[in-house]
Amino acid sequence: MGRPLFSQRYFKALAEGKLTVELDDRVRAKLWKWMEHFNCSVYVQPDAHDNWMNSSWALAEVAEELAREHGEENAGAFEARSLVKDGNAAVVFDAIELEWRWIGENQRSEFRDKLNLVFELHECPWRFSEGEFFKLDSDFVGARLTMTAYQGLANNRFAGAADEYAKAKQELATGDVKDAILHAGKSYESVLKVLTGLEHVNADRLAKAFLEQGYLDDIPESVRSGFVAQVLATLPFLRNKLAGHGQGAEVTTVAPAYGELAIQVAAAFHNFLIAKHLERTPPEANAVPEVVDADEELPF
Repeated sequence: MGRPLFSQRYFKALAEGKLTVELDDRVRAKLWKWMEHFNCSVYVQPDAHDNWMNSSWALAEVAEELAREHGEENAGAFEARSLVKDGNAAVVFDAIELEWRWIGENQRSEFRDKLNLVFELHECPWRFSEGEFFKLDSDFVGARLTMTAYQGLANNRFAGAADEYAKAKQELATGDVKDAILHAGKSYESVLKVLTGLEHVNADRLAKAFLEQGYLDDIPESVRSGFVAQVLATLPFLRNKLAGHGQGAEVTTVAPAYGELAIQVAAAFHNFLIAKHLERTPPEANAVPEVVDADEELPF
């Protein structure tokens, strides 16, 4: 049913101990109650060559899928209640991601919000958005900032940028700081490409086009150029000097703090750019197509 599950996306980091997932009994109990609450009847087609449909339940299908994904013959090994109460926490996240795919689209927002409230109340560094788990920093403001940025991208159809931003968070969580900075920079540029309609240009040209197209007309003309040069150049500077071209031979490692800085700056820019986008394209009329980034200046 689509994307790799949590334990598959983070397989190497989990195996090497670079990333750990811990859920205490209170959190597990609440997660199970909400998973049970949103369990719904579904219809499945056992044979792709036969139109016959069987009636089932979302959590029963979750167990079947987990068995296939983890190479188990018996789905009973992934019976939902036992798994959530006592099982591997990373696989619990797999189960939640699968249930999100099975429940109706009209229930997904509430499902997400209920789960995130549990994590927030118990100060867990995880959040759930658009069917995937992400580890956030422990700082409350930073966590809120990155969460609203990702949801803003996903909700407004900046699919490419949302994917790159998610990769930045994943890379930082697994210790790949330079790649985290690269993906944060790419996500910022992807949003600018949608807003300006340009594709094969660098960050400097995108920022200038953003100015030329009137997005900054609501601030005094005397400060617009400075805003582009001093403010919008922040993330491209981090990307180019710490993770990309122009880095210099003397820089061999980059401390995690700079990766976190790049992600927080990207989050602030995303929220700002989405706000500017919505000024021109209200949500009800928002039909911006995804811009595929073909500029391969920096390999990932």
